Amino acid sequence: MKAQNEKLLKEGASHRKNCNLCTESLLKAGDNTGYGAVIYRIGSSKNGWFATLSPKTGGNPRLDFTIQIMPSMHLTHFSQMNQNQKLAENYGICFSKVCSAMTTRMMEDNPLRASAEKRELVVSIATYGKSTTWKEKKEHLHIKIFPFGGAIGQPYTVDSTFEKKEIFTEKNGNKFVKMLPVKKVMISRKRFNDLKKRLISLLN
Repeated sequence: MKAQNEKLLKEGASHRKNCNLCTESLLKAGDNTGYGAVIYRIGSSKNGWFATLSPKTGGNPRLDFTIQIMPSMHLTHFSQMNQNQKLAENYGICFSKVCSAMTTRMMEDNPLRASAEKRELVVSIATYGKSTTWKEKKEHLHIKIFPFGGAIGQPYTVDSTFEKKEIFTEKNGNKFVKMLPVKKVMISRKRFNDLKKRLISLLN
């Protein structure tokens, strides 16, 4: 396993011409990516991470947003971080700063979440990470951070509350549970620009 990790880390040291995330890793905070915008960078090309703001959300476009964090190198597996201490350190710093900035902005967007009289209305944040296996295509590792609520706040298979969902049975005997559909929608251009500016201020 160690040899495989070292090999993958070495392969990830170079940028892939056909990888859009590798291209984005060269941009500065404030630059548009063609899809979203870079809002934070830390470290060098070999141990760095960067964060981008997405123009779409699966939640409420007036309150929610998604931030994606990625390594500057073309890493494809979480275990590769173990081979570079500074890379792992920078990941922790990037992740914690992004979560803090997101929490602050969510509290600003919805005063009810910060209301002293309604402390039950707290900010909940979720993450989704994509890591490929050895035999899959070498997709650039990325982690999405987003508000956990509404349709995108539904319990997932790893949550203990998921097993409490009502189970239905099809005619052929297959069992399933119902989930609310999730559709990504565009955030307004004004809100996107406001979010970009505020998040850059909080992160940098």
